[in-house]
Amino acid sequence: MEKKKVIALTIAAAVIFVAAALLSLQTLTPRPGITKIILAIQPTQNPLDIAESSKNLKEFLEKRLGLRVEVYIPTDYAGVIEGLRFKNVHVALMGSWPAYLAVKNAGAELLLAEVRTVAVGDQKVNATYYYSYWIVLKDSPYKSIEELKGKRACFPSPISSSGFLAPMARLVELGLLKRGSGEPVNPREFFGEVIFGGGYGQCWEALRAGQVDVTVMAGDVSYELYTKAMGSSRVLETQGPLPSHGVVVSSDLPDSLKQRIKEAFLELSKPEYRDLMKRLVSALFVGFEPKTTSDHLGTLEKYIEETGLQYT
Repeated sequence: MEKKKVIALTIAAAVIFVAAALLSLQTLTPRPGITKIILAIQPTQNPLDIAESSKNLKEFLEKRLGLRVEVYIPTDYAGVIEGLRFKNVHVALMGSWPAYLAVKNAGAELLLAEVRTVAVGDQKVNATYYYSYWIVLKDSPYKSIEELKGKRACFPSPISSSGFLAPMARLVELGLLKRGSGEPVNPREFFGEVIFGGGYGQCWEALRAGQVDVTVMAGDVSYELYTKAMGSSRVLETQGPLPSHGVVVSSDLPDSLKQRIKEAFLELSKPEYRDLMKRLVSALFVGFEPKTTSDHLGTLEKYIEETGLQYT
């Protein structure tokens, strides 16, 4: 009988020991979950300037999210998309075209759209969208875009959604350009000379100097440039609405964390944070607004499908 009692006590002690060991192992093993948020900021200006300003954003987000935040500033958009695709990036501030590519190619999710002070026609508005315009000088003999076949055109950049993608889509819609088999549209198949000026201001100066016959102006440039150009020109065609920058998140983040990220960025819409976000997102920044991918990027997707153009 005594022997049985000893065996029973030995077994009980072993069970307690194993349970304690398991509890200890559970305590030492990190619990699954995200302990750090990696935020990527696609450069829209000098990366060194962004790096300095991003420290304040990092501190703000760490307090609001209760997690460590690491800011990543890639040299180009591809680094952000690859980071989202391989789950090395959790949140990204991106231009609209790269944001679309992140959604399509990396399975990311658009969380918020930037609200900016932009020009629409002759009005200044706070909106998540804007328009761009084909313009000629007021004394130009050309009354329609069709009359510009074989003439000279200036575009700010081949990766500008408002300055190239949308205007090319408008030419497709008017039947003035057609896509080849599997090839993107080529503006040189309509215009006699095509120049990429490096910016809206440069193209406007080229038009004003008579170096080109037509150019494009957008409602998200500085209001001074917009009013100067639009006040001295005639609009031949309009395209849009075009989407503003966006906040994109990795789709596999827990919904509760996505909600906390959304609330934190919405708080950055307060006036006291506006100057900070103007340095990090755009000089026209006012705030953020919740948007779905289809609501915000729908027209952009349509333009890409019509033209076959790529962000390269």
